[in-house]
Amino acid sequence: MGIRLPDGPDPAAGLDPELVNAARGIGFAVGARLRELAPSLRPKTDAGGEPDLVIHAIVLDPDDPLDPLTLIACVQAHDSYVVARGRRGAASPGALALARVLAWAARAEMLGRAPGISWIGPSVRRPDGMTGYAVTATVTLLDGETPIRAAALAVIS
Repeated sequence: MGIRLPDGPDPAAGLDPELVNAARGIGFAVGARLRELAPSLRPKTDAGGEPDLVIHAIVLDPDDPLDPLTLIACVQAHDSYVVARGRRGAASPGALALARVLAWAARAEMLGRAPGISWIGPSVRRPDGMTGYAVTATVTLLDGETPIRAAALAVIS
């Protein structure tokens, strides 16, 4: 199953199909960057299947509300990444968190100058002495009732 949206309305419902396709295009580009960063995949279940994780929250700090197009880009980036890793349907909470930061940067670039990312990765691995403006994405997924969290940090120069 991998990572999926909670039951409810499709985030693409009512949106211009060209905008949805543009969001997916951003997702594919972000997915290519995820392949370079290579975040880990969750292990398979005891039964040998892929985990079934439901998105509960995707938060960017400083605050940038998650809109449907960014959500579509993030899920597309995640899915293209796990397919490239050879595990269609796998789950990588870290990839989803990284995708949120990278989708933010991609959208910012469309509006003007691209943010200069000096470093990106898990927030716990930020190099000592690394200075700059921090942008953090935190993802909370649910495995049944159990929350699974991942965080990604980008240092902007």
